Parts: sequence; structure tokens; C-alpha cells
Amino acid sequence: MIRARVRAATVPRAVLEAILAGTSRGAETIFARGARPLHMWQSTPRARAAAAFLLAFASVVWILSRPSSVSGAREASVASVDDIVGQSVANYEAVLDGRMVPQVISDRPDNVRTYFQGKTGFPVYVPSMRECTLVGGGVDEYRGMRLAHVLYRHGRQFIVLYQACRASVMEGDTLRLSCEARSDLDKTGWHCCTAPDGAAIVLWVRGRTICAAVAPMNGEHLMAHLAEADEPGAW
Repeated sequence: MIRARVRAATVPRAVLEAILAGTSRGAETIFARGARPLHMWQSTPRARAAAAFLLAFASVVWILSRPSSVSGAREASVASVDDIVGQSVANYEAVLDGRMVPQVISDRPDNVRTYFQGKTGFPVYVPSMRECTLVGGGVDEYRGMRLAHVLYRHGRQFIVLYQACRASVMEGDTLRLSCEARSDLDKTGWHCCTAPDGAAIVLWVRGRTICAAVAPMNGEHLMAHLAEADEPGAW
């Protein structure tokens, strides 16, 4: 619930240094006074305040250590979200920032596929990828166009699989496709590029659906995960 509602923020260096300094001074004071029985230490107001302080400090460290905390380059990473590449990156950023939360949470592909039934005008692809754990998915809209996203976890990283109606994107009604991406898809069936923050973006087409995967990893590595996905029953 906290990750879904609290947006990560960069803590000023001066504030972080003050927290670290205060923690060090507090520890020195405690140990200088000698050991006390645990139940007596926990019962004092100062101990309870110290515990709350340490909990807050741990929360700050957790925020700073999140893979999504390097957000300075992301905020201006996409020139136009009308392009499906830009829209997929915006969707990826929204997931990392907690602004977009999966509407169905399950690590079972069948459950997630069932959720998508009847909610989009195109088949939603929910592959099983090795070394990746399915988290869930959801449906949103962009200018009246229904879109799907499927979320995976790979270690401490997230892979967001963004999907839209192929015909609508090819016609450019709401989301458009760049000439370079269209050319690559026609020639090889894949288009790979990199976001300004270093995240890999891979586009490909499956039937009536155009897919865009975004993840903070090497493009070839991401393509390898997608290429080896279990094909039978993935739709």
C-alpha cells in the first residue's frame, strides 16, 4: 500500500548527512551509558522515540536504494507520448513511481489473462518468461484508446509489457509509430531502442496486438527474455 501511494523523492544531501550524524551520536550515547535490560530500555520514552527515528531512517534508505529512485532523467525522457514508444516509457515510469498500480495481482498467467478478457479490443499477451516473475496487470486509456500493461519482476528490476491495438497504431489515430520503428518491424519483426535514462525498449507485433516491453537492462538481454517466452497459450 505504501509503495502504491507514496511517490519516491530525492532526499537533499544535507538532510541525509544530518540523519546519519544524528544516528551516530544517538548510538554513541546509548553504548556509553552501558547495557540495560531490554524490557527496561524499550519502556522509556527516549527509546520509543529512537525506535521511531530509526524506522523513519530505514524508510529513507529504502527510498534512496529503490531502482526507480534515479528519476531525474525520466521526467523529461519522452518528447511526445503520442508515439507508442513514448507512451510505453511513460507507462513504465508511472509503474515505477507508483502512479499506476496493477488492477489484478497474480503470478499465474491464466488469472491475469482471465482479467483482461473483454476489457480491450485486442488480445492481451501474457507470456511466461524464465527468470521473471509475473506480478499482475491492468487496463488504462489514452485519449479514449484502451491499453493494457503486464508487469513482471526480474530480480530487483521491473519489466513492463505495454500493449495496444495494432491497427489503431498503424493508422496513427491516437498513438503513432515512427518511420524507423515501422521499417524495423517490417524487416525483422522487432524494433529496439533506448530511453534517455538507459532503459531498453523493445517493440514487436503479435497478430492484432502491438507490444512494447520496457526494462532497465541491456536491449539484447531483454529481447532474449521475450524470445524465449513460452508461446503455447500465452494469449
